[in-house]
Amino acid sequence: MKERGNKMLTKNMHKVFSYLWLIIIPLLVGSLQLQAAQKLKTPLSLVTEHRPPFQFIKDGEVTGFSTQHIKAMLNHTPYKAKIQMYPWSRAYNLALKKENSCIYAIARTPEREKIFKWTQAYFTSNFLFIGLKSSSDIKINNINDAKRYRIAVLRDDVTHQLLIKHGFIENRNMFIVNNPHSMLKLLQSRNLIDLIITDEISLKYRARYFDIDPRLFSAYFKLNKDPMKFYLACSLSTEQIIIDNIIKGFKAVKQTGEYENIMGEWLKSEDFTLDPIQPKS
Repeated sequence: MKERGNKMLTKNMHKVFSYLWLIIIPLLVGSLQLQAAQKLKTPLSLVTEHRPPFQFIKDGEVTGFSTQHIKAMLNHTPYKAKIQMYPWSRAYNLALKKENSCIYAIARTPEREKIFKWTQAYFTSNFLFIGLKSSSDIKINNINDAKRYRIAVLRDDVTHQLLIKHGFIENRNMFIVNNPHSMLKLLQSRNLIDLIITDEISLKYRARYFDIDPRLFSAYFKLNKDPMKFYLACSLSTEQIIIDNIIKGFKAVKQTGEYENIMGEWLKSEDFTLDPIQPKS
C-alpha cells in the first residue's frame, strides 16, 4: 500500500513539473526574444572626424563617401544612428569607452585589434610622406631617411601610432597636431615642419576645402607596405548582435551594387593606386 502511494506521489510530481515547464519555457523564450528585440532597437552613436571627401559637414549634415556608405549599410539593419563629428582624438576615445558607440573610418592595426570590435573593411588607402614640391633638399628612400626630417601627424591617428612603432620621437622628428588644417598651414611655411603624412585623396580635398592649391605639394615616400584597410569599429561593450548585423549590412551594400554607385559618386578608382613621387637623386 505504501509502495503504491509513493508511485502515485511520484507520478503527480512529474505532472506538476511538466506543467511548470510548460509555463516556464514560454516565459524564458519570450524574455529572450524581448531582450533580442530591445537590442535590435538600440540606438547607435557613430563618431567620425572631418576628413573630406570621406566625411565632412555640408548644410548641417555629415556627408561624404564614408558617411554615405555607412548610411546605406544602416538601411539594411534594424538600427538608427546619430552621427557626430569631433576632432579625431576625441572621437577615438569616445568610441573606445562608450557602450554601443562606433567610429569610422578607422585603420585596423595590431595595436588596435583587441581594444575595438571590428565590423567590415569597406575601403583601402595608402599613407604618404607629403612635402612642398619646392623642397628639393628632401630625399627619402627608406623609413630611416625620413627620421632626418620634422614630420607632423594627427594626434591618435594611425599615422601617429605607425611613426612611434618605427622609432620616431616626439618633438624631435615627430610633431603632434590636433587638426589637419594646422598640418597644411605648418607645411606651407616649412618653418616648423618638413613633412606631413596623409593619403593623396585627403590631401587634395583638404587643400581645396581650405583654399590651398594642392599642386604645391608632392608625395616623397609611402609609409605602409601594403594598402591600409579602413573599417567601422565599435567599443568592446557593444553587443555582439549589433556587430553581426552591421557586418550583414555591409555585405548587403556590396551585393545590391550600392557600394559601386557611392564610390562612383565620390571617388575615382585611380585615386587608390597613386604611387609616391620619388625626388630625383
